[in-house]
Amino acid sequence: MNETLAATLGELQAQIYWLHDAEEFTELALAAATIYMKLGYTQQQAETAGNLISQAYQLADDAALAQEAGNFDKEMQFYYQAKDKLTQVETTLVYQTSIAIHQMKWWMYFRHKQKLQILLHLFLQNFKAVGLINLLTALKLTYFLMEIGRVHKSRDIETTKHNAIKYWTELLKIKPPQYPYLG
Repeated sequence: MNETLAATLGELQAQIYWLHDAEEFTELALAAATIYMKLGYTQQQAETAGNLISQAYQLADDAALAQEAGNFDKEMQFYYQAKDKLTQVETTLVYQTSIAIHQMKWWMYFRHKQKLQILLHLFLQNFKAVGLINLLTALKLTYFLMEIGRVHKSRDIETTKHNAIKYWTELLKIKPPQYPYLG
């Protein structure tokens, strides 16, 4: 069951990256909502989370445009709005530990090509969600997400899916109290 669920979630996660690239934000929201439905959240929670995640992606894109224009203040404003959307996802899903700031920061550092900062915030996002007892899992999750980003950038959808499935397989093994994934 977990292998099938991990495969489904991994495929949906990989799909979200391509939908983001294609600026298909309605479909992105649906894919994110499906992930949360599969994780056992109510339809209302899942749809709300999916829509908020889609909005966060759009705000991060606006931040990237502001960065390209050299407008640091506007860029940061958009990133903090994206973080606020991700925080609303956490509230919707009744998460106890806030990880939204780390999601927003690794998105920002990814666009700024600051690899150490990306790695740090990917790790913190996973570690805060799964806890010290699952330190090894947090490290593995961080690795898989780095690989997802690396191969996605080279437009390799099959390897992206493969790494996303490995991410979910590892995560589902520990049955965390909350999921570090926010889109």
